[in-house]
Amino acid sequence: MSAKRILATTLLVVGTMLWTAAVLGVWAQRQALNTDNWVTTSSRLLENKKIRTALAVTLVDRLYDTDAVTQRLRDELPPRLDPLAAPGANALREVALRNAPRVLGTAAALKAWKAANRGAHRAFLALVDGRVAPGGTVQLNVKDLLGTLAAGTGVPQGAVDKLPAKVATVTVLQSDQLKTAQDAVSLFRDSVWVLIVLAVAALGGAIALSGDRRHTIATVGVCLMVAGIAVLALRRAAGAAVVGALADAPNAHAVAGDIWNISTSLLVDAAEGSLLFGLLVASGAWLAGPGRVATAARRVSAPGLRVHAAVARAGLAVALLLLVWWGPVPWTGRVIPVFLVVVGAFVWLEWLRRRTLVEFEDVGPGELGRTLRGTGWFGRQRPDDTVHVG
Repeated sequence: MSAKRILATTLLVVGTMLWTAAVLGVWAQRQALNTDNWVTTSSRLLENKKIRTALAVTLVDRLYDTDAVTQRLRDELPPRLDPLAAPGANALREVALRNAPRVLGTAAALKAWKAANRGAHRAFLALVDGRVAPGGTVQLNVKDLLGTLAAGTGVPQGAVDKLPAKVATVTVLQSDQLKTAQDAVSLFRDSVWVLIVLAVAALGGAIALSGDRRHTIATVGVCLMVAGIAVLALRRAAGAAVVGALADAPNAHAVAGDIWNISTSLLVDAAEGSLLFGLLVASGAWLAGPGRVATAARRVSAPGLRVHAAVARAGLAVALLLLVWWGPVPWTGRVIPVFLVVVGAFVWLEWLRRRTLVEFEDVGPGELGRTLRGTGWFGRQRPDDTVHVG
């Protein structure tokens, strides 16, 4: 193997690894580091029945593990009925456990949940960006959500106001975890475009060094698909680790998989986008190759490409419009990626058209029919079929 081929292969491997990291970075920017997208994701968490039920149990436990409800009942009851406050609180707890999932499915609960997640995510970004003093924490303020839950399950008014601050908030990120979070934000926020540029440069370098550029372009498409598969595999492995880490927390363990799947949904979109893009690149390069099917496709299309070039261009435009309308992956709905794909597709079409016309300059109209008859699909004449005239 020549040095040039070894270098090209190395660049393909490096480019695939960089592209995989870039896909992870795009996901981090779009989901983990974007407040609006995170609030949307958090809404999907609450809309999931299993997660909503688990959250309901957790919130009811937080509400009733203090003496706030008991004390509120004691304040409402006559002094001689004080002994009934504790049994009354226990009865209300059972009612709350039955009704809490329904209450958390209301618009009021969803509004409170969104506000809590928006506030927590903004605090997270402020801390990891260094816009506030170090040593803080990221907390999810669930006081309003507890208030909505209390009002919907018959808890006496004012009980939530008596809750300690540590009960009305959930610590999401400790101060000793901030350094790791800051490093991750710095990597994904500041380096994602660098990763993309380096990946494109590596893959482009491999194409430039190759003696068979068409074949290498097809390989690049496969590399992009491999990167998408690698991201899906990493997501699955990380999800298994998260679920395993929560094995000792039955309430959380039961819904950990659902939480992980929803929280990383945009990662699946990014991986599938890489798969689709790679498939387009590999298919385009394959169609220009020496394979029997690809060669036959070029041969039968040569007359049409020669006489009706405008029709071919219009057909490609319609196909691209249908792809955007379908929107199977997020990048098909974004201006810059679609623009780049459209430009690349029309450049590819013109190159392929000119190559086909040179390759099959003697092929005339009707080649499609002749090819189909040659395959025996449409009344191929057998050798012993003799036509007699006279």
